[in-house]
This record gives sequence, structure tokens and C-alpha cells, in this order.
Amino acid sequence: MSEHSQNTENFKQITAAALRTLAGEKDLEVTYSAVEKPIGKVPLAGRPRLPEPSWVPGHNLPPEEKRLLRGCADAQALYIAHHDEALHKRLSPRDAQAQEAFNALEQARCEALGMARMRGVAGNLSAVLDEKCKRAGFDTLTSKDQAPLGDALHVLARLALSGEDPPHSADTLLNFWGPALQSPEAQAALKALKDNLHNQQAFAAQAKGFIQSLQMPIDLDGALEGSDEPGEAESAQQADQPQKQDETGDEQAGEDSSTEAGADDTYEGDDEPQDPDGAGEEMGEMNDMPDDSGQAQSDPALQKRKDFLEGARGRYHVYTTQFDEEIDAAELADPGELTRLRHMLDTQLSAHQALITKLANRLQRKVMAQQRRSWEFGLDEGILDPSRLARIIANPTVPMSYKAEKETDFRDTVVTLLIDNSGSMRGRPIALAAMSADIISRTLERCGVRSEILGFTTRAWKGGKSRELWMDQGRTPEPGRLNDVRHIIYKAADAPMRRTRKNLGLMLKEGILKENIDGEALVWAYNRLARRPEARKILMVISDGAPVDDSTLSVNPSNILEADLRNVIGWIEEKSDVGLAAIGIGHDVTRYYSNAMTIADADELAKALINQLEGLFGK
Repeated sequence: MSEHSQNTENFKQITAAALRTLAGEKDLEVTYSAVEKPIGKVPLAGRPRLPEPSWVPGHNLPPEEKRLLRGCADAQALYIAHHDEALHKRLSPRDAQAQEAFNALEQARCEALGMARMRGVAGNLSAVLDEKCKRAGFDTLTSKDQAPLGDALHVLARLALSGEDPPHSADTLLNFWGPALQSPEAQAALKALKDNLHNQQAFAAQAKGFIQSLQMPIDLDGALEGSDEPGEAESAQQADQPQKQDETGDEQAGEDSSTEAGADDTYEGDDEPQDPDGAGEEMGEMNDMPDDSGQAQSDPALQKRKDFLEGARGRYHVYTTQFDEEIDAAELADPGELTRLRHMLDTQLSAHQALITKLANRLQRKVMAQQRRSWEFGLDEGILDPSRLARIIANPTVPMSYKAEKETDFRDTVVTLLIDNSGSMRGRPIALAAMSADIISRTLERCGVRSEILGFTTRAWKGGKSRELWMDQGRTPEPGRLNDVRHIIYKAADAPMRRTRKNLGLMLKEGILKENIDGEALVWAYNRLARRPEARKILMVISDGAPVDDSTLSVNPSNILEADLRNVIGWIEEKSDVGLAAIGIGHDVTRYYSNAMTIADADELAKALINQLEGLFGK
């Protein structure tokens, strides 16, 4: 090992040791990955992960990179040291956007505590904050809505709680948000946050007040619905508003706890006749042949438009589809870039290749066992049984000397992997999802099973051209879905893996991963499967959160996307022959899907995928 390489390894070991010391956990496992970005992202499930130093032969690490790496380590260590995950989950709002804002404030609290006590840590964290602003594009904003909510709120809260000088890369962000922060309500909320830095529970209650003071279009009332236990919900309510009583609280307390806070009440259609003209835009092929009950038996899009109400104010619908995009992954990057991204994917995940391949071989044995030929012996006719040849020669009239091949139970199968390409999947989750999909598709291909790899996201943050059109046409109330969806085909079912494997590297491209509208993506994937001739169809969904699209949620009922997702899932599970399963990364998807599992870390994704597929093939 060269001297420079040895220095890099020493630096990694020292940084990891400092992280353990600051976190107060001597046995903490610290890993490095080149997929990670130097933005101080908090650890997932208490497992800190730092960016891999970019060692160049013949050169030492630049001082700026060392400072960023140390800052990332400090941010994660402080979060572990000062954060109570169980308390945070209990007090966290259920609404996805509110949760994002709530998490950002908690991270800012932990960092501010460390900055107040350690000058060196403060300098490192300031460098990381500057890098985060640059990577988020805060210095090039043209409107307030362009800034991702969580990142923007983390920056604003950190600057306010720590009292540090803002970096130049945050100047534009502060210009847009300055008036909101200077309001009396916001100033009072900020003071309350500073006064409760050392008390996570009290800080959480004040954090919700601060979010409300900024007049963000998010639902904080979902905090009580998200609790698993009645006692936890009551505690969260008392922490947030000790003197305030909900006028309908007595009625809510008597509801059956087996339902998810009455969510199903808003997802079911009512008995009133509905106007089909208001159904919104077409999202899939339709088959209008009714079944015995008079209900249309086709894809989820028809079911959604026919009998689905979003709350009491109208069906899920789409403002316009003229800017939507279904595109092959190869069209979103030039061949050279795809090759580079694929090489990056292979390099960074080489450590996981052996494990994933081992799991894939297990899946292959499972599938091949179902395809294996078997024979029935002792028949009066069929193919001559060589094992009884001596008996036949001795006495040709001896019966039961033939055999016949049994028909296998294995049906012609196609598998679709639908991967959430939202911004929250950036880094390790999306890289492992890409690698797992690659290995599984190659495994299925060896078994004669066709597979398809699809991704879903949006073309822009916070609306894109759809929102611009809506604004130009007078901002009609509750316009429905108000963003440009992008559905990406990484591998078609009939395409061989050797020709499409480079496409999976696209998931690592900066700027591809944006927002996620799950319901329509599920309809799209289902429609592609429904057209396939295979007898058995399997659809696997990989996601790390609830549907989120700021543009849509800001001008519609707050549960419009989630309710639509539930409706689509219900239709597929109850009325179609597609086997549907889901895996949630750090997010409980069992409240949406009947056949689902949740994993705490992306490292568990490959094993979870194999287990789910084995279960589906075994049915």
C-alpha cells in the first residue's frame, strides 16, 4: 500500500473513532460509501455512513474534503447522541410533508447543541451546510417553491438556532424566506425552539408551532393518527396543545382502533350518482365489459374514475397529461454517461455483489425446482422404462413397464419490479435497488422467466409545466394532480438483460430523482402487465415513503395522493389476477399493501426481494 493510500485509511479510521466518541457509542459501526453525498445526512436506523474519500494516487486528501468528511461525521454523531428515536416517532406527524419538516427541525436541534459546545465541530458543520446549499441549488433559486421543503427548513432552522453566519450559497434562499421568518409568529416560535433545545419532547411541540407560523401547506393534525397506541397519541396531543380540546375528540376516542384513524371513510365512494365527465384524464387502457355485479372489470384506472371519491369534494383526477412522459432510460442520458454511471454502480456496490448473487442463486433453485421434469412409472403405455428392460426381455407380456412425463405445475411467468425514483431514495437506497433489480432480472432470465424493471418520478420539482399551465388558466380550485409525471422503462419484459443493464446506472444520475406519485405509477405498471400473455403475473413495488408531490398537495385535499394509492392497490388485490407485493425501506408500507414487508435499512433490500419473490413463486 502506498503512503498516500495509507494516509487515507488512517484518516478514515480516525474520523470513525471521533464519530464514536462524539456519539457516545464505542461499538458503533461506521461505513464509507462513494454513493453518499457530503451533506451531513442523518444515519438510517442508527448506522452512520460517510462519503468515501476520493483518494487520487500521488495526492493527499484536500483540506476542504477532510473538513466536509469530518462535518458529516459530526452531524451524524450529534444526531445519535442527542436524538431519541422512539420519542421522535411517537410525536412525529403522519402527513408526509409535515414529517419531512419535523425531521429537518430535529436534525437542526441536534447540530445546534453540538455547535454551542465545540468550536471545531461548528466549523465542520458550517462547511457541510455550505456544501448542502450548493448541491441543492439554493444559490440559483428563482422562486420560493423550488427549494425542497426538508432541506430548506433544515438550513433555515440551523442558521437561526446556532446563530452562525449564513454561507453565501444560502443568500438567495434567505431572500425568499426572510419575510416569513421575520413575522412575529415565526420570531416567537424560534425563541421557543431555542429555549427548548435540550428537551426533545418540548422542542417537538414548539417545532409544530414554528411550521405553522411559516404557513406551509401541510397537515400537522395527522400526528394523532400516526400513533400506534392510544396512550401515545394522547401524550403527543398533550405535549403539543396542553390546554386545547378537540371538539370531536370524544367521538374519535370511541372509534374502532383497528381502522387507521378512519382513513377508509375518505377512500370509499358514496351511493350518490357520479358524473363521469368529471373523472379526469385517461391513465390506462380501458375494458368496459361489466362483470356479474355490474362493476367494470378492467384496470385500476377505470375503477378509480368510476366509483372513487377523494374525501367529500370530488374524485382523484389529473389536471393535464400533455406534459407526462413515458420514456426509455437510454433516452435520458447519452451512451457514454450511461456507461460511466453503470461503472460507478458496479464499483460502489462490489462489496454487496457476492451476497446478492448468493441470494439470487437461492431464488434460482426455487424457481428451477418448480420447472423440473418428473416421471410417473408403472404405466401400461407410454415410454419404455429402461429400469424394467430385463423383465420385458424375460417376459414381454409383463404389464406396468412404461413411464410418462408428468406435467409441471410451473406456469409461464412475468415479473415487474417497480422502483420508487423519488428524491428521498438518493444515495445508498437507490443504488442497492438498482443492483438488486439487476441481479434478480438476470437470475429470472436464466430460469426462463421474463422480467421488467420500471421506475417512477416526476419531470420537475413542485409542478413543472402542468402547474404553469394551471396558473396561466386562472388557478381553478382543487385541480387534481398538478405535476408532470415521468415513467421510466429501464428494462422491457422482452428485452435481454445484456442489452439493458447499462440503463440501471441512470438511477445514480443527479437530477433524475424528484417526487413520487405512486397511484398512477402502479396503474401504469399494471397496464403493462395486463397486456402480457403470460399465465402468471407478479408486480413488486420498492418504495421508501408515502406519495409526495408538493404542487398537488398544496392546492388539493391533503390525502389526495395517498387515498388514490389505496384505491388502486385495493382494486389490484381484489379484482385482478396480478400478484402484488411491496417492500418499504424505512417506511411502513403494510398499511397500504396486504402482502408487504418493511426493512429498516437499504442493506436488507436484496434479501427482502428474494424472500418476497420466493413466496410469490411458491403460491
